[in-house]
Amino acid sequence: MNASNSKAAKWSRRQVLVASASLSAVAAGSLLFSSESKARTGTLLSAYEDARGDQYVGGVSLQDQKVFGARVSMRAHGCAVHPTDPNRVLFFARRPGTQAFELDRVTMQARSVFTTEPGRHLAGHGTYSADGSLILTPEHDFERARGVVVVRDARNFAVVGEIDTSGIDPHEVAWLPDHRSLLVANGGIMTHPRSFRRKLNIPTMDPSLCVIDAATGQRKEQWRLPDHLLSIRHVSMTSTGITAVGLQYEGEDKNNAPGIVALYRPGQSKRQAQFRLLSAPASEIPKFQGYVASVAISETHDLIAAACPYGNGVACWSISDERYLGFVAASETYGLSRVADGSIVASQRDGTAYDLDETRLRSQFLKIASSQPIRWDDHWVATV
Repeated sequence: MNASNSKAAKWSRRQVLVASASLSAVAAGSLLFSSESKARTGTLLSAYEDARGDQYVGGVSLQDQKVFGARVSMRAHGCAVHPTDPNRVLFFARRPGTQAFELDRVTMQARSVFTTEPGRHLAGHGTYSADGSLILTPEHDFERARGVVVVRDARNFAVVGEIDTSGIDPHEVAWLPDHRSLLVANGGIMTHPRSFRRKLNIPTMDPSLCVIDAATGQRKEQWRLPDHLLSIRHVSMTSTGITAVGLQYEGEDKNNAPGIVALYRPGQSKRQAQFRLLSAPASEIPKFQGYVASVAISETHDLIAAACPYGNGVACWSISDERYLGFVAASETYGLSRVADGSIVASQRDGTAYDLDETRLRSQFLKIASSQPIRWDDHWVATV
């Protein structure tokens, strides 16, 4: 791991291992439902915008079905809940935004807590270490055309180090169950703020999925898919590290995209790690339109769900045998989140939401009360 600048404090191996040592225990405490009850309690967190186009960070309380939020200066994308204080939530600006906002769920106030260093922008995602002492954000170093995971002190958001991602356009990052390794989704697409979100290198784009030792910065694994036009974007992980990876196809023929979801299986004592595309019948592929906005995986229901907003629905697979299960038709579905009982809930761009009934692959709408029309952003995070 390289220091980001001469002012950055040294980040020791012991710090990162201690910080991420209790990840599983922390994750178990930040879910939505009790496994013993179907009562609608808890919160779904998301960024959204109102009818005027003003941007907010907030979510919906399932106890009273009310939307809440605080206005912010730029569009946010994903969020991370503080592992020991669920009332503190960090939201990250959508690419090529440069700010992160902290929402205090007690006061319902939001403040900008950091801005990226010059020459870099956020990717809309980030994660805490398990003890909450560090915050890690994938960032695009567009001046040097490289990806980094920037490590900040979560108390004052000072940069204390960075990790090279062995690629460009890192989008989402997650801790593997060993509590030492980061799984990084390198999208592989070159952009520059001067051209906003224009994709500058499609013929030569180079996406990859990397496993990186968080303490040393050493790349332990790097995976590429057979078609380099499949941008690797989003991840959702089981307790054992099996990870569904959402893809976005940059080829011209969206009706014949080679895949929209890949599955990563970490190595075990008698099996090497694997990363491969999930297949679907040819007749189903046009429904996906080559684009996944978010992905969720549920061990309880042996289910992988991928939101396909351009195809107006959710594509589903089995984790255990990687079998295609079907497609749930639902317009403009973007956000997906697994809740404590293993169920998956989904958001729609028009402000509505639904449960995914995994037994019959159909949607069951949730009641949401909002004082004004809203549009959810791409991601939901379930918390208490």
